[in-house]
Amino acid sequence: MKLHLECVPCYIRQTLDAAKMATDNKILLKHILKESLKAAYEFDTESNGLLTQAKIQKAVKHLIPNGDPYSDIKKKFNLICLGLEERLKKIIKESKDSFETGLRICLAGNIIDFGPKQTLGKKVILCTIKNALHQNLDSNKIKLLKENINKSEKILFIGDNAGEIVFDKIFIEKLPKRKITYVVRGGPTLNDSTMEDAEMIGMTKIVKVITTGLDMPAAILPLCSKEFLDKYNNSDLVISKGQGNYEALSNENKNIFFCLK
Repeated sequence: MKLHLECVPCYIRQTLDAAKMATDNKILLKHILKESLKAAYEFDTESNGLLTQAKIQKAVKHLIPNGDPYSDIKKKFNLICLGLEERLKKIIKESKDSFETGLRICLAGNIIDFGPKQTLGKKVILCTIKNALHQNLDSNKIKLLKENINKSEKILFIGDNAGEIVFDKIFIEKLPKRKITYVVRGGPTLNDSTMEDAEMIGMTKIVKVITTGLDMPAAILPLCSKEFLDKYNNSDLVISKGQGNYEALSNENKNIFFCLK
């Protein structure tokens, strides 16, 4: 997806918000902001906006203390969502259509994103799930996804955020798991899931898990690892979670279902 002008200040804000989670040193924050602005200066509205975001994060990552300011909050939301797991599985089991209900819960998990600077907690998550179970969705698209899952032999499921990954696991457990490879980020970036999160919530116990090879909040194909690209190119079906992956893959000529709020 091409860069929109409004994206640039958003990328700067995300970077500064992340830095503030790691330090309250005003001098350091000022330095981080300056380096972010320098990196953003040569943005190109004809290229993928995520490449500009990648330049900004790369320019300041070494300046942010501990490298992963979202680490604690990611673990917190993994635990919150794991605490809801049995309740959600019961809802799916008792529903009329376990596939559709599992998908709706999977979609609801995409609310767990600190990029838009939302106030999140267990109450907001439960409210989002409740709404997701009853909101209007395109039944034909749901049917089409189910048909594609059944007929595909190689499915690539590209995840998004920590916490949300628990909802993905609950959905995946009802699918033909032998077909599925789940994807996390190649390193810490915002509150996105990494291999550490996949291991923490048990995803690695049910399906093969790989990384994009990239510490960015999206599967930006020109920058991804050979392992990821081989899986992507050889897949019959891609299930993509979240806005970042949508921005990275929406122009691809590929059988992709985008699942996000």
